[in-house]
Amino acid sequence: MQNGSDSRSAHRTRNLFKNALLRLLETESFAYISVKDIVETAEFNRTTFYNHYVDKFALLDDVTQDLLDEFGAALQTSFQKYPPNSKILMDKKDIIIFDFVYRNRYSLSIFKQTDILPMISQKYSQTMQDKLMDIWSPQAEMAEHRLKTYTKIFTYGLMGTISGWISEDFSTSPETVTQDFVDFYNFKIENINK
Repeated sequence: MQNGSDSRSAHRTRNLFKNALLRLLETESFAYISVKDIVETAEFNRTTFYNHYVDKFALLDDVTQDLLDEFGAALQTSFQKYPPNSKILMDKKDIIIFDFVYRNRYSLSIFKQTDILPMISQKYSQTMQDKLMDIWSPQAEMAEHRLKTYTKIFTYGLMGTISGWISEDFSTSPETVTQDFVDFYNFKIENINK
C-alpha cells in the first residue's frame, strides 16, 4: 500500500508544481520564471522540486504533455466521424475541440509567449497530424500520400484557427468558432454532393 500512496503523493505534488507554473505563465514570460518562483508559488522547497523535475523545462514538458494528451482525446472525439473522403455533413455537436481549447485557455496561453511558441506549436501540430492519421487511416479510402497531404492541410487550417483565436484573446465565443469551422467544412461537402 505504501507504493500507491507514494505515487498518489508524487502525482499530487507534480500537479501542484504544474499549476504553479501555469499561474506564473498568466503574468510572466517563461524565460523570466525561475525554479525559485515555481517552488514559492507551489509552496514547496527546491529539494522537493528537484526530486520530481530536472529543471523548469522538464516541468514545462510535463505540462505540455498533459495538455497534448487531453487535446488528442478532444481531437479524436471531434473528427473521428469525418475522414477526408466522407460526404457526411459535420455536426456541430461532435466538434468539441474548440470547447476544450476555451476551457484550457489559461493553460494554452503559453502559445502566446514567443520564447516557447515554436516548441509548443510544433508539438501540437505534430500531435494533431499523428492523431488524425491514426483516426482516419482505417476509414479513408485513398492513397496514403493523399491522406497525409489532406491531414497536413487540415491540421494547418485547424491550428491556424486555434492560434488566431488565442491571439485574439478568445474574443469570439467557442460556439461561434465551432459554427464557423463547421460551416467552412460543410461548404466543401455540400458542393461535392450537388
